[in-house]
Amino acid sequence: MIAIFYGFLIGCFVTLIGGGGATFYLGVLTSTLGMSTVVAVPTSLLIAVFALFSGMITQWRLKNIESKLGNRLIIAGIPGIIIGTAVSRFIPVTVYNLGVGILLTGMGLIVVIKNFRKKKENAKSNENSKVAPVFGLISGLMVGFGGLSGGSATVAGLSIMNVPAVKAAGTTTYVLWVLAVVGLISHLLSGGPISWTAGLYLMIGGVAGSILTPLVLKQFDPKKINKFLSPFIGFVIMYFGIRLFF
Repeated sequence: MIAIFYGFLIGCFVTLIGGGGATFYLGVLTSTLGMSTVVAVPTSLLIAVFALFSGMITQWRLKNIESKLGNRLIIAGIPGIIIGTAVSRFIPVTVYNLGVGILLTGMGLIVVIKNFRKKKENAKSNENSKVAPVFGLISGLMVGFGGLSGGSATVAGLSIMNVPAVKAAGTTTYVLWVLAVVGLISHLLSGGPISWTAGLYLMIGGVAGSILTPLVLKQFDPKKINKFLSPFIGFVIMYFGIRLFF
């Protein structure tokens, strides 16, 4: 039952900020359930795929997904996964953590600064922004290197492109689901083992949390949510970035 509870909390949190949750599922599987990393990585990806899918369907029905912008991120992200997977074995973990840490800290800082500055009320997201593929590629590279850690880069990029926080989280869910499927398939093809029992309990909780959170947020004023959630997302991204330095 504790696994279902952890899964629920993770599902709620990652749906709130926009992310896949594989990193959190991986932490529960290894630290709480004592699972080896070899088994925990593909298992966390499997859980994330189903949790993301359920959350994505809910977000789609609530019209929180910018599909055109998401598709541009996905198109750039898939080659990033392939490249990241191919070269990950040649890059030391310390170098990878340092680079990603600097990147996420900088992106989070940009998100925070943008949201504390006065903006025009009629500001709209730029769906034709040329920087969209850049953030998609970065997200794909991060997925290729370390599971579904690309969520922070995706939601940060969307926030920088002035996508409202709720839609940024929804669009990120859509993008990461596609990237998660690609990542899971690559692990399965390489013979990665999966713990179906532990995965099922976490999956039940994760799916419940990913469905419930956007439905609850729908009951509140989107402008008030965006005013609070946007800088919060920025601080969370900075936290994940700084944590990689230690």
